[in-house]
Amino acid sequence: MPEVLLSNDDVTVLGPPSIIELQLDIGPEGQRGSQVFVGTGNPNSIAIGQTPELNDLYINTSPGADYGYLYQYVAEPGGDTWIEVLKLNPTIYSKNYSVTFTSGTGDIVIPISDITAAETAFVADNFSVQYSIAHDKPVSSAMSIPAIAGDDLTINLEAVEYDSGSWSDLNEEVVVHVFITIVEAGES
Repeated sequence: MPEVLLSNDDVTVLGPPSIIELQLDIGPEGQRGSQVFVGTGNPNSIAIGQTPELNDLYINTSPGADYGYLYQYVAEPGGDTWIEVLKLNPTIYSKNYSVTFTSGTGDIVIPISDITAAETAFVADNFSVQYSIAHDKPVSSAMSIPAIAGDDLTINLEAVEYDSGSWSDLNEEVVVHVFITIVEAGES
């Protein structure tokens, strides 16, 4: 409290307090802010190591259908839960398929739901497909994607192999590496 140095009816002059007391304390613990967890699998099915708080975030790094999803811990009727908020990377699908070629042709049929969870009417031009055929001899191939009918993406392949100085139709089971991304369909 300041000390009175001079006082009359019209003017009061105050000086600094004679003692300053400073107490340091960290205070009570406050509520933790938003935490970002990273783990392998759906956070509703695994232990993440801490008790989540509302609005915490979680990133699934486990390969599979839910890879790269960002989850948020929210209050819902029936209890707090993790919900998918967004996919952190573009829809990318890759898988190795065993394909049997007969007379140089083979097909791969992939459910669109395996590629993306988006509920959109897709056309063949929405899929950018890259592939390679694993073989111990040189292979030349071509690919076509017919119009989508139903819930599957069909990839038609034609291939020939080079052996003993000539090309012939591929007639065996081989592994085909497939890499697919979802793209905006181009204008015709």
